[in-house]
Amino acid sequence: MKKIIGLAAILGILVTGCLKNDDVKPCTPKSVESEKTAMEKYATDSSINVTTDATGVMYEIITPGTGATPAATSKVTAKYVGRFLNGQQFDASAQGVEFPLNGVISGWQIGIPKIKEGGVIKLIVPSSLAYGCTGYLSIPPDQPLYFYVELVKVTN
Repeated sequence: MKKIIGLAAILGILVTGCLKNDDVKPCTPKSVESEKTAMEKYATDSSINVTTDATGVMYEIITPGTGATPAATSKVTAKYVGRFLNGQQFDASAQGVEFPLNGVISGWQIGIPKIKEGGVIKLIVPSSLAYGCTGYLSIPPDQPLYFYVELVKVTN
């Protein structure tokens, strides 16, 4: 069951930016600044020693890795756990899922290239760089997200 949920979430990561629906009301994503306090609190409460990227993505590199560095056009295989900032897990893939890096949420496109193949990173992603003001499946709108990601393979 988790594998199905994981695949559904990855598909959501892949296609959310491509969906067009005339019935969807336009929305305005929250600013990174408006979510910064909650993201910092999560990092502190979770003992994550974050560095903040210029985009607002917070990250901690656990293991930098020694293999290939992913580019935007790379296919990557990742094992991951995704959580809301309240700690509730919404998705995971223990076996690893392959996907094109340029087809996932912006927070992953920003964070994953900070490590190399074999690396591990913790990411706290502002909602505007995740699923924005529309949400996706079990992820409500305007949700900053936490990911623990192991970069298993990079194909350039």
